[in-house]
Amino acid sequence: MKNFLITTFLLTSLSLHSQVHIGTSGAYDFENEYSKLGIGINYKLTPKVTVGGGLMITPFDVDDDYEIMLNVKYNLGRFDVAAGYMFHEMPDDHMGMHMGSMHSSSENHNEPYVGIAYKLFKNKKLKIFYNQSESMKTIGIMTPIFNIGKKKMNHNMDQ
Repeated sequence: MKNFLITTFLLTSLSLHSQVHIGTSGAYDFENEYSKLGIGINYKLTPKVTVGGGLMITPFDVDDDYEIMLNVKYNLGRFDVAAGYMFHEMPDDHMGMHMGSMHSSSENHNEPYVGIAYKLFKNKKLKIFYNQSESMKTIGIMTPIFNIGKKKMNHNMDQ
């Protein structure tokens, strides 16, 4: 009975603020000069803490380049501070050639990263972000396209 009550309490308390956001992003990486497109999913555990993941690809510049990012975000008003881990594949050099060979070579990299996001408009979800790791310095813009979960009730009738 005790385990049932603890499990019920945890599920109820976590679902009070739970909300899932699915969004898109566009970014530019200063480190290797690539443009990126991405899609992500975030789950809001509490009003201040969000866990998420995303996929970024470079469709215009490099074939088979991707990043899978897993993170935790903490909300500080209009700012979000993020820390996470990134799994990605990148060519060995900008030309995609390996030691004079005509075959392209790629290497898997796994590394931690940190980031910050700023909500541009008070009543909109559009954010600009900056992420940095050992091999990446990315600035971009992101917006949610689909929300699932609890909505805040607006009781102000003047709007």
